[in-house]
Order: sequence, then structure tokens, then C-alpha cells
Amino acid sequence: MTAKIIVLYGKPIDPAAFDEKYWKEHVPLAKQMPGLRKFTVHKVVAAPRGEPVYYQVVELEFENMDALKKAIDSQQGRESGKHGFKMATGGITFLYAESKEAM
Repeated sequence: MTAKIIVLYGKPIDPAAFDEKYWKEHVPLAKQMPGLRKFTVHKVVAAPRGEPVYYQVVELEFENMDALKKAIDSQQGRESGKHGFKMATGGITFLYAESKEAM
């Protein structure tokens, strides 16, 4: 069973500045987390009704929950988290999830 950190970013004050900082600074930092198997960024483009609540959804996949915990407790994990909070002018939410195939 894989484990994921799911990061929900609210709409930033300046989306262009957020995107630039995210791709140039944050992604390289987050990719240094030990045990990271997959890093997926989803840009939210619409919602069924009204404006989407989130601007971007990110998934960081690890082999299992133990590997995820080691990653967030590492120096790279702490630095990535601090950087994420600092740049997330629209708010940020972290979720930890275990994944199973549904098919």
C-alpha cells in the first residue's frame, strides 16, 4: 500500500509569482525528500459550481506510511514544509493518505 502527502494550495495573491517561485525553488527542494517515488502537480482549472476552492493540488508518493514519515521528519522534509508555508499566500493544507488500487 503506497502512501501520499497531498498538498492543497489556495489561490495565491499573485498567481504568476507563486508559479515561478513554486517551479524554480519549491519543486527542486521537495524532490530532495528521501524515499520520494513520484511527484505530481495538478493545476486546478474548474469546479462543478463556481470558482474552485483550490489553485493547485500536489501528490508526493512514497512506498508506505513509514517512508512518508521518515521523509517529513528529514531535514529536507522540514525545509520543504517551511518553504511551502512561506510561499502559500492563498493558504495550504497537508493531508497524509494511504492508497489502494480500486480496479
